[in-house]
Parts: sequence; structure tokens; C-alpha cells
Amino acid sequence: MLEPNVIPNEEPVLRVGIVLPEDRFDKIEIEIPASPKYKCISDTRHEELLKKNDILEFEMDESVISLTVNDRDMVQSTKWRIEPVGSDCIMANKAGLKLKGVVAGRGFHWVKKIDVYLPGTIELRIVDNVLLVSNILPIEHYLMCVATSEMSAECPTALIESQTIVARSWMLANIEMKHVDIGLDVCNDDCCQRYQGTTFLSDKSIRGALNTYGKVLLSGNKICDARYFKSCGGITESFENVFGDESVSYLKSVVDAPEDFQSDALPLKTEKAVRKWIEDVPHSFCSPHVVPENDLIRYLGNVDVEGEYFRWSLRYSQKEITALLNLKLDLDANVILNIRPLKRGYSGRLTKVQIDYICLDGVQEFKIVEDQYIIRQVFHELFLYSSAFVIDIEKGKNDIPEAFILKGAGWGHGVGYCQIGALGMSLKGYSAEEIVFHYYPGSTLKKIY
Repeated sequence: MLEPNVIPNEEPVLRVGIVLPEDRFDKIEIEIPASPKYKCISDTRHEELLKKNDILEFEMDESVISLTVNDRDMVQSTKWRIEPVGSDCIMANKAGLKLKGVVAGRGFHWVKKIDVYLPGTIELRIVDNVLLVSNILPIEHYLMCVATSEMSAECPTALIESQTIVARSWMLANIEMKHVDIGLDVCNDDCCQRYQGTTFLSDKSIRGALNTYGKVLLSGNKICDARYFKSCGGITESFENVFGDESVSYLKSVVDAPEDFQSDALPLKTEKAVRKWIEDVPHSFCSPHVVPENDLIRYLGNVDVEGEYFRWSLRYSQKEITALLNLKLDLDANVILNIRPLKRGYSGRLTKVQIDYICLDGVQEFKIVEDQYIIRQVFHELFLYSSAFVIDIEKGKNDIPEAFILKGAGWGHGVGYCQIGALGMSLKGYSAEEIVFHYYPGSTLKKIY
């Protein structure tokens, strides 16, 4: 496993969570490819040589995992490992072990189940009375897959290479360590960074890893915690306004546009300025002026949904918003009177809002909601695209609003590398180095192994 704040001098091996305890899986099916050869090993060292097209079904049976191969019962074990025979590892589209029905987009509105192909070794064990499935492989093989899991293989080379540098830096900085308690370096989903194995692997993403092999972003003598997201909406956000810690020199708010860009709305210091910014369509790198919305879906990751990433809107009727906020905040609201922005970051992302409402007993109350992540949880059934939004109110009878309209900008937390902005930069001819230095100002690039 990786160690925080340690710069490796040789290529690390990662343990990537594919099926997590929160998925509540008690069984999973795995299909064996023609090549390379694989063997299955139990915790008691029982080995089974596997053949092409073998179907392995693993199922929880109280405190052990039962294995069936082609409907033939095998021994039970508390842990199973499927690994290549010898050192063979094929990196090609849809190469490796096929795992069926893996969760993609946990907790987000695009959640679905997909089949994934995984290179390297697979390990199955029991955690919290459910299955934990992890993929063990070298980091550079992992990164080849991340680039075209996060974005499409249709993307230009500069996008693929910059995304790979960013993903490598974030992984090796190892700041968040979200799954260390269950023995993982990282998970396979948006919680960390998307990894869908070789399912969408392309020659371009393989070259992207090879061309940037071992290169990371540095700030001083530390690897940059290179956060990233889908779309900033024209301005990225500073680290301290999203993650609640001290400021980070290379994670400052930047306008996602060329140096000579100008807008009457900037800086976003007033509600009037934020509204003007969101209601306009400025010529930023991630805007439809550079990447038309109709073309965008071909460049996005395969689990992303087609939609309006730069500017979007949602309308909630009085009944809908009251039900939603009662559910999310455990209010006893009869009606919602107002949603008041109290504090925003440099990009217009809300970090504090006030909700005014009338209780069921007729008493008027208010609720303060802080943190952009919680705001995004509260104002959507699953998860709101961004906290950069303004609120329009449709008036109703007796000063009770009939509906609330949220007009927003961008998708994601907004800190660091804007994927659609980086795509726009690559389409305009910027290099991978120019892209990463734009989003992480003051950083340097170095090959560490």
C-alpha cells in the first residue's frame, strides 16, 4: 500500500477496490479470458488452473466464500485470489478478467451497473459480512485505464496525457486515503477516481501513460494533491472554500480562459455579479463556445450522461422543494419561503445558505446549511451538479412561492483540473504541460521513477 507524503523511486503496485462493502454484494460472477492463463488460489493454498471462458461464481455462505466453476462446486475459503500464471499481463481493450454488474457512479445521479475487464490480480475477501473485491496491479497499468474511464478515448492526446499526469499525481500524493481502513489504496469510482479496467482502454490512453511515465506535479518537495472534476463553469474554486482546510498554493481559483479574457461580471464579489456570470455564457475553455454541448458526449466517460455541463437549471415546485428539504434536513416545514445565499467562493459556489420556512404549527423558522458538498446533497434527490447557482422564485398566492428555479454553472467541486476545460484547451492546441500548469499554477513537473 502507498504511504502518505512518500515519493516512490520505483513504480508502486496498487490495491484498487472494485466491489466495496457499501455495495452490499454477496455474490459476483467472473469470466476467464483466453489469455493469459489464470489460476485461482484459496487462503489454504488450494490451487485451480483455469481455462478460457470458465465462469466463476463466488457467493457468501455465512463466514466463507463458496466458489462454483462452470456449475461445479469447489472448496470454500475465507479469501480467494485469481492471478495470472507467470508474469504475463496484457494491456489491450477488454483484456483481463471480466467482472459482471459492477457499480459505477455510487451515490450520484448517473449510478448504474456495468461489466468491467480487469488486468492483473483479483482478490475476494469478506468485510462487514459482504464481499470486498480488489484489483492488484502496477500503477502505470492502472493509469492507462483511468484516462479513458474518466474521459473518452476520442479525446485529443494532450487531454489524455494531462489527465494521466493529474491522476498519477493525485494517487501518489495519497492525501485523502479514503479506504485505508479496509486495506485499499483507492476505489474504482467518483469517490476517488474512475477506474473501469481495460473496458474502455485505447491505444491513445496506453501511449498517454507511456509518454508521461513516472511524471508528477510537484510543489516544493511534495507531490501535488491534484484534485479534479468535470466542469468549473468558467472559474475554478480555491481549495479552502471547498475542503475546509488551509489554502494550498497550487489550488487557487483561476479563470478558465486565456490570459487576455475579460468579463464585466468578474470578480464574483456580489450576488449581482454571480447572477450575471451564471446567466451569461462566457468564452471560457469549458464553455460551449469551445466544446459545443452537442459534441461533448463523445468526449465524456462512458458512464457520464448527456446533459448541460456548463450551465444548467432545475425547477422545484413548492410541494417538491418542501418534500425534498424535509427529507434531507429533517425539517417539519409546511412551506418554504426563501433560499438565501449567505457565502460563496471565488467561483460563485455556495458554501453557506439559509432556508426560511413555515413549520406545520405555523411558526416561521430558518435553517443554515454550510459546506458545498452538503448543499449539493440537500438540493437534489441524489447529488446536485454544482453549488454554483442562483435562485429565482416564482411568486404564488399570499406571498407563498409557487416554485424555486436553480440556475447553475459547472459540474463538480471546482478545485483543480477542469476536465472539460482541459478538453477545450487540448482542442485549441495547448500541450499537456500547458494544461496542467494552467490548473495548478506554480507547480513543476518531474519524472520520479
